[in-house]
Amino acid sequence: MNLLVAWKKVLLFGAFGAVGCLAGWLVGEPYLFVAGEVAARAGAKGAPSLISRPTSADPPPLTRDFLDRLKAVNPPPPPRDFLDRLKAAGAKSGDVQISLIWYDTNDLDLHCVDPDGFEIFWKPDHRRSRSGGELDVDRNAGCQDPIAEPVENIYWAKGTAPSGTYSVYLNFYQQCPRGPTESDYKINVLHGGERQEFKGTIRKDRTDTGPKRLIYKFQLEPKIEVFAPDTFQLAPGTSLRVPVAVRREFFQGKVEVRAERLPASVTAEPLVLQPNQSEGELVFKATDATIPGETRIKIVAAGEGVSYSVDPTLVVPRSQFSLWAVISTGVWTALLALGLCLALLAGQNRYLGKAPFASGRVPLALVVLGALAAGFVSGSVGQVLYFVFLAIGIAKLGFLVGWVLLGGLLGRGVSAFIPNLDGTKAALAGLGGGLLGAVAFWALSAAAEWIGRFGGAALLGFCIGLMVAVVEAAFRRAWLEVRFSEREIITVNLGPEPVKVGGDARASTVWARGAAAIALRYWIRDGKVYCEDVPAKREAAVTNGDTRTAGGVTVVVRTGGSPAPVRDRPPPGPAPQPPPIPGPPPAAPAPRATAALPGPVPARPAEPEYDDLPMPMGPPALTRPATPSILDLDDSPVATARPAVPAPAPKPVPPARSAPPPPKPPVPTAAKPVAPPAPKPPGPAPATAPKPGTPDSCPTCGRKAPDQSGERYCMVCDRTF
Repeated sequence: MNLLVAWKKVLLFGAFGAVGCLAGWLVGEPYLFVAGEVAARAGAKGAPSLISRPTSADPPPLTRDFLDRLKAVNPPPPPRDFLDRLKAAGAKSGDVQISLIWYDTNDLDLHCVDPDGFEIFWKPDHRRSRSGGELDVDRNAGCQDPIAEPVENIYWAKGTAPSGTYSVYLNFYQQCPRGPTESDYKINVLHGGERQEFKGTIRKDRTDTGPKRLIYKFQLEPKIEVFAPDTFQLAPGTSLRVPVAVRREFFQGKVEVRAERLPASVTAEPLVLQPNQSEGELVFKATDATIPGETRIKIVAAGEGVSYSVDPTLVVPRSQFSLWAVISTGVWTALLALGLCLALLAGQNRYLGKAPFASGRVPLALVVLGALAAGFVSGSVGQVLYFVFLAIGIAKLGFLVGWVLLGGLLGRGVSAFIPNLDGTKAALAGLGGGLLGAVAFWALSAAAEWIGRFGGAALLGFCIGLMVAVVEAAFRRAWLEVRFSEREIITVNLGPEPVKVGGDARASTVWARGAAAIALRYWIRDGKVYCEDVPAKREAAVTNGDTRTAGGVTVVVRTGGSPAPVRDRPPPGPAPQPPPIPGPPPAAPAPRATAALPGPVPARPAEPEYDDLPMPMGPPALTRPATPSILDLDDSPVATARPAVPAPAPKPVPPARSAPPPPKPPVPTAAKPVAPPAPKPPGPAPATAPKPGTPDSCPTCGRKAPDQSGERYCMVCDRTF
């Protein structure tokens, strides 16, 4: 039930905790990056164990041999006689280049059939193939402006030539004016990083298109090369990104890079390089149980039915303690704790309707220093334990201890500015929040490192704030329900520390607009809730449901039970009395007394209030005849046989509120005249039998009557009792 009442505060603390922890994480990330750079330059090893996933030192770059071989696709230049003409014509080169030169003004044509069966030559729709081959230079075409040093060129750009069979042809298309009947030629072919040259003479035949001669046919096989560092280190319980690169030849498809022969407890997910990619990173991960040592692993690249592999060395070093890592982690966690603690303070003040960072009984400077100290202690202790447990293969235990310690210290610190929150329970709540945050980080980091880092920070703050608010609401026994409006209701715990309600936002716990500086003070003492009206200087114990106002705020005391019922004010007049004890059955009344209505009538108080009806004020007679009343003077045997009742001692008559009427003369005992009965009050008035020891007040109307012969007579009711 308490949690249902305080659900708003539970969610508010969780949200503020998440935001504060994220703020501290974002501030600490640049610091952590700079600290890592400094540590790397200083040769320090180790990494933070809180929030941030531990990582190993950066792997060495790819070797110079890899870079040279990666750039080795630049082919050797063509011979001098080809080079001059190709440069003059603006010809291009690549993986495959086929060039033709001849020494007269005739029109010769160069043809090439690619692996797809497409023939490239001078026609406009055949100058470029789907595989990427292109005829970019065509001299003396149609004998238009023929030159004596013509050239033609077909090429496939770098990395575009497909694998398969290529066929090179030469055609004597047309003999131009002043051209000879035969021409000397040279053809240079580049493929696979090597050049082949062919020369000869071709003569024009009698056909219109001339002879088409096959010059050269070659095969291109797909090739892959993969490059990786020769040696790299992977510490237990860490991850490492190893750069790799591939070089394709004569195919443009996807390449899968994977690691094989890995030691136990080390994993690496395969890497897929798209057709336009040649570089990437393999992510190696080692668990805490990884055994130190050196292993010759295998990195394989495969695609288009071909593969290539290299054999680098993976080194798993033994754990080494790093003081720099301990200090840097402590400082970074202190920033995280500061953001979280300030956010929870802002959430508490927001809940109470005060300024976000208004200081209460604990100054703001002390809150900041306490948060920094808690963060530094938890971070540094967690990092030391990380190194200790890493040596025995359970580094995650140190990681967990650091988080739980951070939550416990922050929970204990938060209790300093939440009224009447038990410090021990708050610390236990923080421990639980830290544990939940660590488990959530592990779950998220399994998907991606950045998701784990970001989500872990948010969940750590959310869980700590949530658990603190849950413990505060679950274990309280008395609290104040503060109503600012119909929809805005908050609760504040009660305890030995006074909860102040007033218009001074700094001095009061709950701010009440328009009230005195301190209007009300509530606290618990000896198991009871006390309230002090400060302006009136009145203090009193209050119960569940007690309601008071201060300014525009209504304060209700709650003690975990149902509110005490509010009774209406009793009507003016004598208070009701319990019914009288029944006596002997009443005597049969005279015929004139038949109008009395039977039924019980509640007794009047012992000291009733008087009205204006006349009553005898003199002392009663000492004796009275056996006949109890002139109304009983009849022939009834019951009346004549009624025993005498001894008269009790007379009681003093209390003074009337108003002046009493003049006393009537006493009734003579001898012969009482028969008088008409006095008017009776409305309602039933049953007769009541006389009883020994009957009080001197009439049980019917409550008026006093004089004592006569042991019995009393009421003039108002006209009866004895």
